Amino acid sequence: MGRAAFLVADSNREAVALIDGFADWQMPVQWIYGPSGAGKSHLAAVLANQCSALTLDATDLAGAETTALLAGDTVYEALIIDRLDALPEHCEEVLFHLLNYARHQNKKTLLLSEQAAGRLSVSLPDLASRLKAIAAIALKSPDDTLMRGLMLKLFGDRQLKIEQRVIDYLLPRIERDYANMVALVGRIDKQALAEKRAITVPMVAEILESHISDTD
Repeated sequence: MGRAAFLVADSNREAVALIDGFADWQMPVQWIYGPSGAGKSHLAAVLANQCSALTLDATDLAGAETTALLAGDTVYEALIIDRLDALPEHCEEVLFHLLNYARHQNKKTLLLSEQAAGRLSVSLPDLASRLKAIAAIALKSPDDTLMRGLMLKLFGDRQLKIEQRVIDYLLPRIERDYANMVALVGRIDKQALAEKRAITVPMVAEILESHISDTD
């Protein structure tokens, strides 16, 4: 989850620049959103390696940790609030106070979600307005360069050596969806191990057909 392991492409370059430029943030609250598996957690980990960071799950904002934070009893350089899509209604006012605290105390805060502000279900009008006013950066669907790099990395993380023609076969046939790619590579690895077979084009073609059928 280090910075060197994060693959940079046009689809994520702006978000990477935001994290790399943490020390120079002009506004204390920043927001990155994108689909599951797009790299939000990885970028949050990169940020946490740069500074003293506190990470909170949006579903647990009503806890004692948040109370101590708002009271000024917690020392941190960056606050990361993850899974904003899952924010429960009883935590909405707490998030509103956290955003006010960040603004007034100039406390750097990173919000993470799958959806943009306009697509989040928020009941508290003041919070909804505040969220929509925050400039957010989208992690987009991967381009061909990133898709190739991700496939090689996913196989490499499992210590699997893959011929280029296998990647060339898969790229035009798979969804541009990070979570789906992770599931497919895991399936290929599992079957290759179970059958003690080399990973070839005929093998992945067989698995891909089954994988597509199961996910339809």
